[in-house]
Amino acid sequence: MPHLNDTMENEFLKTFQYVIHIPTFILGLAINSVALSILCLKLKNWTESTIYMTNLILSDLLLLCSLPFKMHAHQLGEGWYLDPNFCDFVESLYFVNTYATILLIMLISLDRYIAIRHPILARTLRSPKQAAIACIIVWLCVWSASIPNYSTTNFQQCFSNYAKFWDRGIIPLMMLAIFLIAAFTVIFCSILIIRTLQRVVEEREGINMSTSMKIISCNLVTFLLCFTPCHVAMLLYLLVRNNYIPDDYSAPLRVFLQISQFLATTNCCLDAMYYYLIVKEFWKSKITNG
Repeated sequence: MPHLNDTMENEFLKTFQYVIHIPTFILGLAINSVALSILCLKLKNWTESTIYMTNLILSDLLLLCSLPFKMHAHQLGEGWYLDPNFCDFVESLYFVNTYATILLIMLISLDRYIAIRHPILARTLRSPKQAAIACIIVWLCVWSASIPNYSTTNFQQCFSNYAKFWDRGIIPLMMLAIFLIAAFTVIFCSILIIRTLQRVVEEREGINMSTSMKIISCNLVTFLLCFTPCHVAMLLYLLVRNNYIPDDYSAPLRVFLQISQFLATTNCCLDAMYYYLIVKEFWKSKITNG
């Protein structure tokens, strides 16, 4: 018989998951579908920004597709089993697209950094073709990293068997490393870009750099707000699992980890601000050049 505290914890997490995931799924699906239709039907000229935005939209949509299965699995608990290959695929959708999003946001920051801080070098390093190649590399890397997730068991309860995840210490360490590299890159690039744009505004009165500054700031805030808490929780829980932190903290850290993972999925909606600013910038440049 489950402990009372465990039952209350599970009920709280189920409720909190519904509160976060249902609005995220509905709103995220609507926002990303509209953004993708605008890209496909309205914006015929593919630039580096629109290529990265398209891949970010696809990543968000794929992650959103995993949320109904995740909610259903947690609701039914031990009473719902799926074919192991399909189950592993659904789990991979969730984790792969989380890290695809992190790496794509990093690429967006790098692209803006090169364009603004090194405009001469940008002529060589920036092009739609190179942006597409960078995105392909990201997709190959994150899907290749998901291969260990696929098991050989006959039946599997989806989104429950995380022991295999934590027992393979290299996997959470790799995820933490990806986040730290991406976080350092995004913060470094964002700070230098904002400083450069502020200096340009001071030196040349009348130049409107507000849209570019909003894109960078939005990118940075969304990244840190969505992904920092879950990786802090992941690090602390990993330390508990390896006996660096007393086991008494295991239960509250497990709850913190799951809550922060739920909140991280809201990135699928918060990316809408980036989409809006990119489209706005595109139309402004089109009007100016046209």
